[in-house]
Amino acid sequence: QEQAHEEQHGPKKLRFKQSLVGRPGRQVSVGDLLTRLKALLDELRTMDQDEAHRDSLMPVAQELAHQSLLQHKDNGVRAWAVCCIVDMLKLFAPDAPYPASKLK
Repeated sequence: QEQAHEEQHGPKKLRFKQSLVGRPGRQVSVGDLLTRLKALLDELRTMDQDEAHRDSLMPVAQELAHQSLLQHKDNGVRAWAVCCIVDMLKLFAPDAPYPASKLK
């Protein structure tokens, strides 16, 4: 019981494990991307800055900044990706998970 109690008060790891960026010949469909981005945003919004496990957030933060999402042909994908990035910035503040060049 003590260990379970400690886990509840330790850093909260991101459970989202789905890929947001396709590979050549294996692109993620718009419908799947929208579903995944919404699920990610829902989870990010349950996290507080002081409890977020930043190491578990970093791989997803990097995927969110991928050109294939930020310049996606679907407006919805771009909008949901940016919403997720905003929440990532809140969780990482004051340290951005992106280099200054990516934030432009």
